[in-house]
Amino acid sequence: MLLAGVLSAGSLTFACVTPAYADEVSDAQNALSAAEARMSQIASEHEALVKQAEELQQQIDEATQGVMDAQAAAQTGRNKLGIYATQEYKTGGISLIKVLLESQSISDLVNNMQYFDAIQEDQARQIAEQKQLEATFNDALDDLNKKKDEQVKAISDVEAKQTEAQQVVAQATAHLSDAQAAAEAARLAELQKQAEALKAQQEAQSQTEQAPAEESKGAAEKAEESGNGAASNSGNQSSSGSSSGSSNSNGSGSNNSNSSNTSTSGWQSGVVSAYGSTSDGTLGAHTATGAIVSESSMGVAVPMSMPNYRSYFGRSVEISYGGRTVVAVVNDCGGLGGGSRALDLQPGVWKALGASSCFDWGVRTVSYRFL
Repeated sequence: MLLAGVLSAGSLTFACVTPAYADEVSDAQNALSAAEARMSQIASEHEALVKQAEELQQQIDEATQGVMDAQAAAQTGRNKLGIYATQEYKTGGISLIKVLLESQSISDLVNNMQYFDAIQEDQARQIAEQKQLEATFNDALDDLNKKKDEQVKAISDVEAKQTEAQQVVAQATAHLSDAQAAAEAARLAELQKQAEALKAQQEAQSQTEQAPAEESKGAAEKAEESGNGAASNSGNQSSSGSSSGSSNSNGSGSNNSNSSNTSTSGWQSGVVSAYGSTSDGTLGAHTATGAIVSESSMGVAVPMSMPNYRSYFGRSVEISYGGRTVVAVVNDCGGLGGGSRALDLQPGVWKALGASSCFDWGVRTVSYRFL
């Protein structure tokens, strides 16, 4: 009877402990199962976002070319109107009063009025065509910016998924006691492996983007060795334009380009200079990629202090200043004040942004982003 009582008490004690322990184990395993399910979902969402970002980049590349074509057409139209306006100014143009005063007879008046009407119609046509060219450019630019903004968000979401994956592992580990963590070590290790895989995938993608393009690498290295990049020879970087804003006369500005070049996805603010004149020998010179700096070249140089700067050759960059926006191509490199300036602009760019010369531009603070 005594033995039976002892056994009965022992059984009672065991019965009281076992369900609690079983519940604890069950809760821990359920938490781990939930973590595994969430990790699988995160991996799928991460893959979809990466694919979306890649597809958007293809669309951005196509849209950028459309913007640059529309930009070139609009600029050509502006140049034509500028030449026409200059001629009108030099000749005094033609006015209705002039037509009336210079007409010697009714026949002359009729002929002159017809000529006057033709001139007026031609002017109206040119203005209407230019308005259409500007509208086409603005529409293309809006479409490009929409795609780029979508990509920026997708890239941000990719990074958020990587962070969430690490949090899932941490939370799953926190739900397990030391003994349970040891028992479920394989499952925890698999979760950690998946989280690290997402991180490694992004790092590999970044390295791929930073790898120099083969067609540009040789030209860039040659330019770096010989110092033949047009921006390297520019003597205009230290000039101070009339609208230099917060930058100072030595071109170092209040915004150091190194501090603003932490991201190539979104808009950045940086001090930029200009080059492309006969006085400094850069007009007609070859850039690091072999392009020629001309009066209309839409290229920019990046500082050689920028990490993996050669990987930017061939990339497009959107630049906004004073209510104007242009899209240019990175085709050169230079010292740029030891990296104190973010970009160096060629003639077509600084003209499109409203400057009359690279000296007039001097150094100014702009908003820009790589596409």
